[in-house]
Amino acid sequence: MRATRATRALAALFEARPDAALSEPEVEAALAASGAPVNKVTVYRMLDRFAAAGLLHRQVDAARVTRYALAAPGEEGTTPRFECDDCHRQFRLSQGSDKVQTALRQVLQALATAGHESLAVDIAVRGRCAGCAHPAEGAAA
Repeated sequence: MRATRATRALAALFEARPDAALSEPEVEAALAASGAPVNKVTVYRMLDRFAAAGLLHRQVDAARVTRYALAAPGEEGTTPRFECDDCHRQFRLSQGSDKVQTALRQVLQALATAGHESLAVDIAVRGRCAGCAHPAEGAAA
């Protein structure tokens, strides 16, 4: 992957917002706001390249919108995440992640043993985040 102005801006965007799960239009708007405007096709191509290189994870949210999130260093597979039904923010579920990753590896291994290839597992828990479920408490904090 070439280190163009646009690819550097995309990398900087996700480094500055490591917990963000952004859609293509959000990435396109953020790049334009940072002074690196890129057309929609180029943004999709860059996101695909970053995902193929393992730098970003591609996931589909409850509204069927594809979002991209920074891959954690040394992370195997997709980190389980929580998506708020109200505000649609996504949060990584790090607590108990080792056990979940072990279970996912076992599932993938069983499927591979059965002859299946190019396997991927995406785990998402949905509900209301603390800020949406208890807005008065969030404002007071």
